Amino acid sequence: MPDPELGALVLIDESNWRAALQVQVTDEQLRLVADHQPVALVVLAKAHVQPGGRTWEPLAFVVNGQVVAVVALARDERTMEMVNLAVDVERQRQGIGAAVVAAAIARASQHGLEAVELTVHPDNAPAIALYRSSSFTPTGDLRDGEPVLRYDL
Repeated sequence: MPDPELGALVLIDESNWRAALQVQVTDEQLRLVADHQPVALVVLAKAHVQPGGRTWEPLAFVVNGQVVAVVALARDERTMEMVNLAVDVERQRQGIGAAVVAAAIARASQHGLEAVELTVHPDNAPAIALYRSSSFTPTGDLRDGEPVLRYDL
């Protein structure tokens, strides 16, 4: 069982969806993350619609019983894409983003996938630094106008 002080990724479900809706980012960050607040609604909508024919998981990151971040993971037979990662404004700069990224990589590995991919808005310097420090590398591709970064498993 994961250490509750370190946090864990859990499915957003009937037990925690209201808490997930409380995760907020600043107005400035919103355009870089999801365009709509609360970000959990975007994550849940994508999980319901299942765009791209992939399997989507709406996830909350929980530390000591509190939802502090949300993210969507979308996977096909080879890769997992990390989408709409949002750490609550009150919990930013505490290592939570890095913990979410590490947990997503571990989840992809458990599924036997080849890689984790993501896109990042070119103006989102903190996210770019986070992903680079987590060993994601640019692929040279663009998706929806944003550079694609990849972590090979």
